[in-house]
Amino acid sequence: MVPRILAAPGVVVATSNKRDVLDVTRADRAASGPVWVFDPQGIADEPQRFWWDPLGQVTDAVSADALAQVLADATREPGSTGSAFFDNAARELVASLLLAAARARRPVTVVHRWLTDQGDDEAVQILRDAGDTVSAETLQGLLNLVPETRSGVVGGAAQLVGFMRNTRAMLWVTPAPGVPELRPEELVAAGGGTLYCLSQEGQGSVSAIVTALTVAVTRAALDHAKTRPSGRLPVPMLIELDEAANICRWSELPAQYSHFGSRGICVDTVLQSWSQGTRVWGDAGMSALWSASNVKVYAGGVTEARFLSDLSTLIGEHWVDSVQVTSSATGSSTSRGRAAQARQIATAADLMALPAGRAWVLASGCRPVLARLVPYWQNKGK
Repeated sequence: MVPRILAAPGVVVATSNKRDVLDVTRADRAASGPVWVFDPQGIADEPQRFWWDPLGQVTDAVSADALAQVLADATREPGSTGSAFFDNAARELVASLLLAAARARRPVTVVHRWLTDQGDDEAVQILRDAGDTVSAETLQGLLNLVPETRSGVVGGAAQLVGFMRNTRAMLWVTPAPGVPELRPEELVAAGGGTLYCLSQEGQGSVSAIVTALTVAVTRAALDHAKTRPSGRLPVPMLIELDEAANICRWSELPAQYSHFGSRGICVDTVLQSWSQGTRVWGDAGMSALWSASNVKVYAGGVTEARFLSDLSTLIGEHWVDSVQVTSSATGSSTSRGRAAQARQIATAADLMALPAGRAWVLASGCRPVLARLVPYWQNKGK
C-alpha cells in the first residue's frame, strides 16, 4: 500500500486496522493536501480534529436505504444466515429512522434513542411533515406489528446500529462547537488530500461507520466524475482497502469495481486469502471482484488447494524436452528419443511455498509474471 499511496497524484482514501501505513505515509501526503485521520477507536491515539455526519448523504428514501444496507453489510457476520423477513424489515426500519433524523437535522445517534423507545412516534411525524408519506407509512406499519414480531424486527435493527453504544466513538459523528466538519464532496472536489480510516473488529468496533465513510467518499467521487466533461475525475483517486473483509465489508463492491475504473477511481482490495473474500461476498461476488481487477497480485502464504490450483492454471504451462531410454525385449539394444511435454509453470505446491519477497502478478493483456517485491523503504523517493 505504501508505494501506491506515496505515488498517488490525487485524493487518497486508505482503510486499515493498524497505524503503520498512516505513520509511514502521513508526512509525504501532507504535501499533497490536508490529511484527515478518522480514528474513533483510538487505534493511532489520534485526537479528534473533525467530525463527519453520516446523514449528510441522506437526501431521500433511496439514499437512506443505501446507508442502512451499508450498516447491515458491516455489522452482520460474514456467511451468517437469518430470516429474510426480519432482516429486510430491520433494514427498512433503520432506513426510515435515518431518513427522519436527516429531515430533522438531528445527529445519527438519535436513531438509537428512537429504537429503545418503541412508543415514541416522533420519527413518523417528522417524515409526514417532510412529505415522505411512503416512508412514514412504512415506519408506522413496522411499529404497528404484533408485539412478538415487532420485538424481532426492532432487535435486528438494534444490531445494525449497535455501534452507537460506543459513546466515545460517536463523538466523531456528532457536531461539536469549534470542530470542523469533513464533507466528502469537498474532499473529492479539492483534488488532493488524504483520508485515513482506522477501525478494528471486536468489542466496541465501529467498522460500520468506517465503511459508511469510505462509501460516502466513493459515491461523492462518482457524483463529481459525472459533472466532468469526460465523465471521469480529472485526477485519478486512489482507494486502498486494507483488511477489506474485516473493516470495509461493502456488498456492492464487486458489482461496482469495473465501473470505478471508468470514472477514474482506482481501488485496491487487500485480502488475506480467497476464502476470506468469499465469506463476505460469496463465491459469485469474489469471482466478480477477481475478474474485474486489472491487476491481480498473489504474494504467497495461502494453503487453499482449490484457489492455488485455479491460479496455477491461469499462470499456464511450458514445454520441456524429455529424454527417454528404451530397451528391446532381449535387452540387447537401446534407443534415445526426445519428445516435448507440457508442464505447469507453477504447481499448486510451488504457489503454496512461494518464498517471501516474491509475487505472481497477473495483469490484463499480459502473461503472468513472477516478480521480486521491492520494500518501500528501498525505493522511497525514486
